[in-house]
Amino acid sequence: MRRLITAACATVALCALAPAHATDFGAISTLGNGEFGHLAADLGNAFSYHDMEPAAPLGITGVDVGVTGSATRFAYPGVWQQATGSNKNALPAIGLQVDKGLPANFDIGLLYDAAPGVSAHVIGGALSYAISGGGLMAPALTIRGTYTRLTGASPLQLNTRSVEVSLSKGIAIATPYIGVGRVRTDASADGTPLAPVRVYNNKIYLGVDVNLGLLNFDVEADRMAGSTYYGVNVGWRL
Repeated sequence: MRRLITAACATVALCALAPAHATDFGAISTLGNGEFGHLAADLGNAFSYHDMEPAAPLGITGVDVGVTGSATRFAYPGVWQQATGSNKNALPAIGLQVDKGLPANFDIGLLYDAAPGVSAHVIGGALSYAISGGGLMAPALTIRGTYTRLTGASPLQLNTRSVEVSLSKGIAIATPYIGVGRVRTDASADGTPLAPVRVYNNKIYLGVDVNLGLLNFDVEADRMAGSTYYGVNVGWRL
């Protein structure tokens, strides 16, 4: 777990400090359909919903507001370079995430992400249900459905949907968690010869949440279709 924390923090810091150059998808029409599918898979990991929380529900009065910094290491960096003209191996992003507890062990979440230097923004939402809320000895188990949409990246249109299951167990102030999911990414490029693509990928993720009263700290790593997402979230839990 210490290696996860170190890798996540180092990757996010290095990518965030990298010079930001204006990037768009103006050369996306030079891709073949197979390459377009690879781009969709990489961006599906970068811009799908990452809950950055343990499986336990927040409770009807619970609210969590956090700022997330992330970096996604591409499985196909050459495809990204061809589509954008930007020579990057990883895509940094920063975002705001809000989660609210609901009755009957449900939680709802909203997010907004932006990638520095890239003409793209992401909005999304999630609905979670805790099959088990956890306890002194029992772990928490949650099923979650998510949706995100990429905006401002014309001609690229992209959205993701996922279903995932996560498991967590608190140990003092730290709560390790692990999850698996299935992500569907739909992408199209308006006004180009590229056919729309739909790719399905499995993902696995693990993280640790540290609660210091009102302040909350979370690190997470996700692996999907050969790409790796690292995220750090700092928030306030009420």
